[in-house]
This record gives sequence, structure tokens and C-alpha cells, in this order.
Amino acid sequence: MPDTAVAHADLKKKTALSVLWSVVRVAWSTIATFVIFVILARILGPGDFGTFALASLFVEIGRVLAYAGLGDAITRQLDLDEELADTAFWATIAFSGIVAAVVFVFAPYYGELVRDPKVSEILRWLAPLLPVSSLAVIHNARLAREFGHKNLAAQAIAASLLSGITAVACAFMGWGVWALVAQTAVNAVATVLLGWVAYPWMPKFRFNIPLFRSVFLFSISLVVTQLMWMLLARVQDIFISRWYGPVEVGRYRIAWRLIELIGQAVLAPIGSVALVTLSRLQNDAVAFRNAYNKIVGAAALGTIPLLLGFGALSNDMIAMLFGDKWGNAGDIATVLVLMAVPFVMNFFASSALSAVNRAESILSVAALQLAATLVLTWLLVPYGVVAVAAGYTLRAWLTLPYQQYVLSRYANIDAKSTMKAVALPLCGSLVMAACVWFAHPVIVDHVQNRWLALGLSIGLGAVVYLAFLPIFGRSVIRPYIALAMSLNPFRKHAQA
Repeated sequence: MPDTAVAHADLKKKTALSVLWSVVRVAWSTIATFVIFVILARILGPGDFGTFALASLFVEIGRVLAYAGLGDAITRQLDLDEELADTAFWATIAFSGIVAAVVFVFAPYYGELVRDPKVSEILRWLAPLLPVSSLAVIHNARLAREFGHKNLAAQAIAASLLSGITAVACAFMGWGVWALVAQTAVNAVATVLLGWVAYPWMPKFRFNIPLFRSVFLFSISLVVTQLMWMLLARVQDIFISRWYGPVEVGRYRIAWRLIELIGQAVLAPIGSVALVTLSRLQNDAVAFRNAYNKIVGAAALGTIPLLLGFGALSNDMIAMLFGDKWGNAGDIATVLVLMAVPFVMNFFASSALSAVNRAESILSVAALQLAATLVLTWLLVPYGVVAVAAGYTLRAWLTLPYQQYVLSRYANIDAKSTMKAVALPLCGSLVMAACVWFAHPVIVDHVQNRWLALGLSIGLGAVVYLAFLPIFGRSVIRPYIALAMSLNPFRKHAQA
């Protein structure tokens, strides 16, 4: 028992340190991406972003199929067989080449489907990037498996900086939508080169069919699930494009992109180590459940207030950052942030179910969510893009009970304990968002400078939320504060 306790404490420390490095990586990536995104959105128009979003949807579907979940399969191995790693590497290369050829051939047909002829030409430039990107999939999976998030952070920072500078330069030269294509290409090449430098592993030329079959059977359900989740977030683009064209797709995407950036800032650092951490605890039901709820609780503390706070200010924020050409993107964002709670829970459900070898149960959740999204989008798209966003938010809440049922049945995670973990940040965020919503018009009336008024409203929201937490939930946040203090090197040195 003491050995188990020591092992759990060591895993807890590794997880927290990995999260910290992931925070550094994602913080830089989020800030750099946001700045570049603002610049590009001011130079390019909604139509450029909409066309690229439609093209990237097809490529991202191809990427999910090409990678075949093999990177995740390597990450979750308790004891990694080197022959399995070699097999996964060559399988990923082969799948990527095949999928790239399919994307290239079917590009014109997809362009006709979305009623945007520019999409097919862009796809034929993006398709070759699939096999290029696949060269670093197993390397980075092995790095993540060994908690090498410091190197992953450096890799992501360099790649995002190089690709961002390239995109801005191309946009200023008048490349239009091709600036976004150039950004994708530079990011892919830089990620591969840096991935091999960070993890200098040279795979041997061997392929073990039994080993491949053992992980591929697990990965099939995961791949189909990832594909469904990809469509879940992007299938509305096809409906919107067919009804209203790429300009409205661009406006819908920019609202989604800002929400994704908020999620990336908080959820990605925690999510990057969630699968590894939970996989190590898969044989201890109590520790597994506690770890999952702590992960979700920590994510909710940061994500829910940022989402609801952004929703309260989205109209002014988008207009000021990107200009009036982005139209109703603020209204779309206000509606989408109302799914903050399902947004957080959905992010970690797959990690928990994958860690207990229940990938097929993830598939059932994803299938229900995708089916509900298709039906609601089909019914609501005639009423406008904001109605599509409302349908997506409604779907998130309607399917949440089934997701919690699946977690309870297969991962022994009861919905009550999870809801308890998110209750405090949700209540605090609702209070904060209400204060900001009602106070912002008053602040704007009394402060002539729009940027200063926005800053004061954001500051008000931060003060309300940070005051709410210790007043109403000191016992809830105490473990997170204790964990953060335990990682302070100056504190340890002073104790020594």
C-alpha cells in the first residue's frame, strides 16, 4: 500500500509538471495564434476564412483516418514494445499516403458539394501535407508518453511562430486565402523537423502484423469516434455553405475559432496529459475516479468563466478586434458559449473511456451527438446562422445525460461527483457573466474610449469571479492551491 501511495504521488507530480509545461506551450501558442489571427482577420475577409475552413474540413477528416489513432495507442501503452512503435510508424506513413491520394482525387467533387470551386484547388495543395505531417506522429506520441511536455512546448512555440510570420507576410503581399495554406504548410514541416530533433528515435524497417492488429482493433473505434467528433464540430459548415455561401461560413468559423482558443488555453494543457495519467490509474477505480473529477474540476475553474465572460462581451470584442465586416459573429459566439459545461465534460470523456479500454462506448456517445447535430442543423439552417449555433448548443445539453451514463457504467465515474466538481466554477461564472452583461453598457456610456471600457468590463468580471471562489468554495479550491504550491521550487529550497 505505501508503494502504491508513493507511485500515485509521483504520478500526480509528473502530471502537474507536464500540465505546467503544457500551459507554457499553450499559453504561447494561444497568444501568438490570437495575435496572428487578429492580423489575418483584418487583412483577409470572411470569404477567405470560409473557403479555407471548408477545405481544411476535408483535410482534417483525412488526417483522422490517416493517423488511425496509432499515436494515442502508443501513448497509452504501459510498457512500450519497440517493434510495436516501428510498426505504428510505418502504418501511419502508409495510411497517410493513401488518404492524401484520395483527398487529391476527390477534391473537385467536394468543391461541388460545398458550392465553392476554390476549395478543390486548395485541397490539392493541402493533400501532400498529410504524409509529411505523419512523420512526427509516433515521435511526439512517445515524447508525450514519457511526460516530455517541455520539449513539446518548445516545438509548438517555434512552429507556431514560423508559420504565423509566414502567413502574415503572405497576407500583406496579397495572397488572400493562400496565406492560410502557406501557414499550414510551414507549420507541418517545422513540426516534423522539431519533433525528430526533440525525440531522436530512428524507427527500424519492420512491420509486425499481429502487433499491428492488436492496436488497430483498439484504434478503429477511436478513429471512428474522432471522425464523428470532427464532423460534430464542422459539419455545420457544409450546411451553411450550401445555404448562405463561404462568407457566412467564415463568420461562423471566427466565432468558433475564438471559443476554440479559449478552450485551447485551459483544456489543452490538461488534456495533453489526461490520457497518460488516467491510463496509469486504470486498475485503481477509486484513484481513477478521483483523478478524473479533479482534472474536470481544474479545467472548469478556468474554462467556464472565460467562455461565459467572452459571451457577455462578444459583440463589442469581435467588432473591435476584427472590424464590422464580421457581421453577426458576435451573436453566434454569445449563443455558442452557453454550452460551456458540456464543452468541458466532452473534452475529457474520451480520455477516461480510452484509458479503461472502452473505445467502443465513446463511439456510441459520438454517434448520438453527431446524429442530433445533423437533425438540428437541418431543421434550423433555414432560419439563419445564429439558429444553427442555437441548435448546436441545444444538442450539447440534450446528449450530456447519455454521456454521463456511459462514464458511470464503463469507467465508474458517477455524474453526481462530476457535476459537483464543476458546480462552483459554473455558479461563479454565471454571477460574473450577469454582472458584466448588465454593467458593460453602463461603462460604455460613461467611458468614451471603447478599449478602456472593454478593459474595465473584463477587469470587473475577473474581480467578481476571483472573489466568488474563496467566499463560496474555499474547500474546493484548496487542493488545487496546495498542488500549485508543492511545485514551487523556491518553497522547497526554503524548506530544505
